Amino acid sequence: MKKTAPLVLGIAVGLYACAEFYIPDWHVRWLTQELQTWGTILAAFAYILGGVNLIQVNYPKIRRRERDWQYKIVMVVAAGMMLAAGLKWHKLYQSGEAGTVAVTDSRDSGGTAGKATFVVDAGKVPVRVYNRIAGYRDYDATLEVAPAKIATVSVDPAMLWGTKGRVYNWLYDHVFAPCNATMFALLAFFVVSAAFRAFRMRNVEATLLLGAAIIVMLAAAPIGAWISDDLVDLGQWILDIPNNAGRRAIMMGAAIGAIATSLRIVLGLERSHLGAD
Repeated sequence: MKKTAPLVLGIAVGLYACAEFYIPDWHVRWLTQELQTWGTILAAFAYILGGVNLIQVNYPKIRRRERDWQYKIVMVVAAGMMLAAGLKWHKLYQSGEAGTVAVTDSRDSGGTAGKATFVVDAGKVPVRVYNRIAGYRDYDATLEVAPAKIATVSVDPAMLWGTKGRVYNWLYDHVFAPCNATMFALLAFFVVSAAFRAFRMRNVEATLLLGAAIIVMLAAAPIGAWISDDLVDLGQWILDIPNNAGRRAIMMGAAIGAIATSLRIVLGLERSHLGAD
């Protein structure tokens, strides 16, 4: 029963996903949207499950002081920091906009040092105050300004949390992005090593690959245009014609493989996703 019920459910959902493209009825579209909503909810729970699994896998290794346990501490702490910064904490202690608006007589306006001054027509004037640094809440208001009056807006922009918040963006821009760039920079050395092994002229195919790579690299470098404009055109032709042809063939093969695997799952022939017996 543990294997039969998931198998039947997968077959039913797979057949429905194929049939709904051929049934022009709004009830079918509504059901599809509901299933997609439930899929989104399940994906959200998958993130929670992944976080729990991260703790379950790494905590025992940290406790036993296994190899590279210090890096596992950094990973767990970093994941916890991003999780905490991604939550919208400002919803708990901020109920409204932070700011005050006052309309005073022009004779009592005082100095305007450090403030922006604008001359507007009398009547309703929309005002927006924002911080140039990302991660703060914008302040919007509408002022009723009478003739010969001065409206003063004093705002303390409230800091936001969550994915658009100040802390989250700072961690992403100043911690994650440099680490990501460093990782890809290190991958360049592995790419060069793999290219050196792949470009050895052991057969005709390897020779063609080496020749095409040399032409494309020369055409992309400034020295290519200095050597000949025809070399640049030849490099672009290799990218547009043979390269695109090979890439499309790979994509078509992957699509055929995905279709074949989907049919095996829908027909109940493929059961590896249900776990081992």
